[in-house]
Amino acid sequence: MASWQTWSEPAVRADLAETPIVVLMGGASEEREVSLTSGRAALDALRALRGASYDVSPPVLATEIAADERWRVGGVPLDPTRALEALPERAVCLLALNGGAGEDGRVQAFLEIAGRRHTGADTTTSALCMHKHHARLVAADAGLAVAPAAFVTAGEYRSAREPALERLAAVPGAIRFAKHASAGSSFGVFRCASDEDLVRAADEIAESGGDVLVEAEIAGLETTAGLIGDGADAATLPIAEIVPRSGAFFDHEQKYASHGGADETCPPVHLPDAIAARIQDRALRAWGAFGGRGYARIDFIVPCRTARDGARSFEADVEPVLLEANTLPGFTPRSLLPLAAAADGVAFRELCLEVVARALRSDHP
Repeated sequence: MASWQTWSEPAVRADLAETPIVVLMGGASEEREVSLTSGRAALDALRALRGASYDVSPPVLATEIAADERWRVGGVPLDPTRALEALPERAVCLLALNGGAGEDGRVQAFLEIAGRRHTGADTTTSALCMHKHHARLVAADAGLAVAPAAFVTAGEYRSAREPALERLAAVPGAIRFAKHASAGSSFGVFRCASDEDLVRAADEIAESGGDVLVEAEIAGLETTAGLIGDGADAATLPIAEIVPRSGAFFDHEQKYASHGGADETCPPVHLPDAIAARIQDRALRAWGAFGGRGYARIDFIVPCRTARDGARSFEADVEPVLLEANTLPGFTPRSLLPLAAAADGVAFRELCLEVVARALRSDHP
C-alpha cells in the first residue's frame, strides 16, 4: 500500500462505509463523452467493492448532468437545486467531470454554496487552473519556467483584431501553439507553422468566445506529475512520459484514441532520476501556489534533444517548462493519473476510494 493512502485508516474506513457517494458525470462541455467514460469507470469500480475484500462498501449513486445542464437523478431530469434536494445530504460528490462548468469551478461553487462535499479542488483553484494564462502568471510568480507567450482576451481581439494579431505573432519561434485559454483536453489547441496558421487559429478561438494564448514551441519530452493531497504537502506519484505518434502533438485524438494514440509510459524510461525528481518538485511548488487540494495532474515539457532512434539527451540542469494544471484529471482507461497510481502500486478502485476519503477529511464543504 502506498504511503499516501488514507482510506484504510480505521476512522476514515468507518466514515466511508456510511457515506453515500454520488458519481457526477456528463455535462455540457466538449469533453462530455470523456466525462461519461470516467464516471462509468469510477461507478463500476466503487460498486465492485461489494464483491471485493476491502471491507468498505458505501452506497454509490450515479447522477448525469445532461447536455441541457439538468441533472438526471434516478433517470429523472431535474434542475440542479431540485437534484441536490433529491440526493442524500451526507453524500460526497465524486466529480468525474471534464472541461466547462465541471472543471472551471462553477459546479464546485454550486456544491460549496449548498454545503455539499465534493472531491478535488475548490472553486477558486479550479477557476484559476482552468484558465491557462492565469495559471501561467501564478506559476511564473512562484519561480516555475513557462514558455515565451502572448495573450489577448476575446474582447480585445474583437475590438482591435490587427493590434492583437501583431502581439500574438511577435511570439518567437518557427512553431507556435495557439490555445483557447480555458478549454480542456487539448480542445482549441492549434500547432501553427506560419503566421497564416496563427491568424486562422486565433480567429477560430476568438469566434468561439475564447481568450487567445499563443506560446512558443518547446522541443522536448512531455511529462506529467500526478499529485495526491493538498498544496506543497501533497504526495507525488511516479512521473509519466508522453510520446505522441510521429508527426503529431498530444492533442485530443492522441490522448484518447484506442489505437494509434500517444505512447504513455510510467514509470519513465527516458528521464534521469534527478530530472524526474525536479519535475515532482516543480509540480508541488505549482500546486502550492495554486492553493490546490485533493488531487491533480500537472503537465510539463522537458527540453531535450531527440535522436533518430528516439533516444533522448538532457542537459543536467534542464528546467521543466509548465504546460498546464489539471484539477480534475480523467479517470478513463487511457487516463494518466490512474496510470501513475498503478505504477505506485495503487489499484484503480483504491484510487477512487482515496479521492473520496480526501474529500471526507477536508475542512471545505
